[in-house]
Amino acid sequence: MSSKNTVGHQIETESIYSNAEYLANNPTWHAEDSAWKAAKICSTLRRNDLNPSRIAEIGCGAGEILVQLKTLLPESTFVGYEMSGQAFELARKRERPGLHYVNTNMLDENVHFDALLCIDVFEHVDDYIGFIKSLRSYADYKIFHIPLDLSVFAVARRDTLLDARRRVGHLHYFTKETAIETIRYCGYEIIDTDFTARAVELDSSRLRTNLMKLPRALLSKVSPDLAARILGGWSLMVLAK
Repeated sequence: MSSKNTVGHQIETESIYSNAEYLANNPTWHAEDSAWKAAKICSTLRRNDLNPSRIAEIGCGAGEILVQLKTLLPESTFVGYEMSGQAFELARKRERPGLHYVNTNMLDENVHFDALLCIDVFEHVDDYIGFIKSLRSYADYKIFHIPLDLSVFAVARRDTLLDARRRVGHLHYFTKETAIETIRYCGYEIIDTDFTARAVELDSSRLRTNLMKLPRALLSKVSPDLAARILGGWSLMVLAK
């Protein structure tokens, strides 16, 4: 499936999001992580004294992050944009006053928000550079959450990065440094960055992830940066404008 935004830039989405493949591998569309992600987003906003009244999320999936944010920020209104019909069917059931979902490409819309969330999205997009650049005019502030798939541990194991591609559709892999420089290259000013450690803070159904939780937690006490680069399991939250 593909769509074209108002500046003529072509955005491609992989067929796994429109057929049954992604849903089969991820039946909840990662909704179980949403409260954790929403808390991290809210922390970023509060740490930077931001109180946006109109917030959108591009690629909102099942929409649960916005449900959780509506609880944390009840005075704000939210719109979730999702191109996958399967994910949208999950999201629209979560609508409530002040929270609306749209089954369309936000880049085709003439809209502007106080803050735009791009949470675990651009690593799935073919032309991720063009995609990130195209978001600049849609909000005053943008919050990106980027999985840091590249680590010494991931590169040393033959199947780790391929597993991220097959299971969750990651086409591009980042370190903290390459994620930040990518966003800067796309014309943004970086305001704030913060590590998030899902592999340490949340339980997993995967045995290997749970076995790695203790060494990751111990190394992160020395240096989260070092832990992310060596053992992986981290993502990066970036506030930009």
